[in-house]
Amino acid sequence: MKKIILTIALLCVSLLFTGCPSQQAWLTKQPPMYAKGFTDGCESAERFWQNNLADYKVVDPEAKNDPQYKEGWQYGYNKCYAEKETEIWMTRGRF
Repeated sequence: MKKIILTIALLCVSLLFTGCPSQQAWLTKQPPMYAKGFTDGCESAERFWQNNLADYKVVDPEAKNDPQYKEGWQYGYNKCYAEKETEIWMTRGRF
């Protein structure tokens, strides 16, 4: 049952991104602070996985209190974290 649920979840995630514009094209349409936050959040998630789950965050000290930066950072972190987690699970054959 667990495998079925995970397989369905993976299919839904992959369908979510099918037909979507590229991430870079999408970012160019966002406010600059949101795009900066998204990029920093995504980089933080990638470093998290690369450093054996060490909590490493990339945050622009001048922008960290900007609401658009915070929102972009959180979205970027969550998106890239989930993508990397899915990649790891699929590589290990645990679906």
